[in-house]
Amino acid sequence: MSKFHCGFIALVGRTNAGKSTLVNGLTCERVSITSPKAQTTRDKIRGIVNRKDAQFIIIDTPGLHLWLKRALNQAMISQALSTLGDSDCVLMLVDATQALTKEGEIEEIERGLIDAIAASKKDAILAINKIDLLKDPAQLLPIMEAYSKAFAFKEIVAVSARKRREFDTLLDAIVKYLPEQPALFPKAYYTDQSERFLASEIIREVIYRQMMKELPYSAVVVIDDFKSMRAENRIDIKATIYVERESQKAIFVGKGGSAIKQLGIEAREKLSTALDAAVRLDLVVKVKTDWSENPKELKKFGYLIEDQD
Repeated sequence: MSKFHCGFIALVGRTNAGKSTLVNGLTCERVSITSPKAQTTRDKIRGIVNRKDAQFIIIDTPGLHLWLKRALNQAMISQALSTLGDSDCVLMLVDATQALTKEGEIEEIERGLIDAIAASKKDAILAINKIDLLKDPAQLLPIMEAYSKAFAFKEIVAVSARKRREFDTLLDAIVKYLPEQPALFPKAYYTDQSERFLASEIIREVIYRQMMKELPYSAVVVIDDFKSMRAENRIDIKATIYVERESQKAIFVGKGGSAIKQLGIEAREKLSTALDAAVRLDLVVKVKTDWSENPKELKKFGYLIEDQD
């Protein structure tokens, strides 16, 4: 009789390496928001993948970015690195089209991640993503060679998260490094996040898609009220979008309320699909000046910063 494995996998990688797409693809559900705007996964979101022989609990972390140095970014990086210590193994995801410099060297972000993995002393698997964008499969060879020299990855797997290619190969590689133990979550679960949390994530995804050219990352969604009336198959949600400037609020509201209305329509449709219920959504926009640079506000909104000695 085969033994059952279950454990936590820390998924780390650069901004827009495809981490959220991978988690959503593996779970076949919307768990992390997927947006073309960089650094949109702000919390550790667990995606749960169930197989006959294993349960994979994936922690999707904030991406790392070289150019943003604000408090919000530092809090996200702190979360990403602290995740390594909470996991059974690490899955490092790299973009096949950005894994190396023109000179064939590993990029600075990836070198930093490798150093963090080495310091954690965790077993690590390297997944090379976006292989569907390579013109020639032979382009994988220098990537595999460079990363093999940089760190003793236990496994290297080439995947396409967008096209869901080689998912079984990836899971087969990961399961070897998970402890033998019973499943920690029921088989029906695909995430341990609440519907309330997923609602805020979906609203944020719509914000980033609709507002990506006008606004930076200085918007946070807070669910003020979440009432589920299952007998009526209806959910009433009240949410506040906090921005940092009156000028940003004006963009969100739009002329005559047109922008916030359009945002609400799309968000309500996506919420209804994800939650499998009719959704009544009430959105308001408020200004919280410089919240992303204020440690107290960051903690209030759930973005924790490690204490500095």
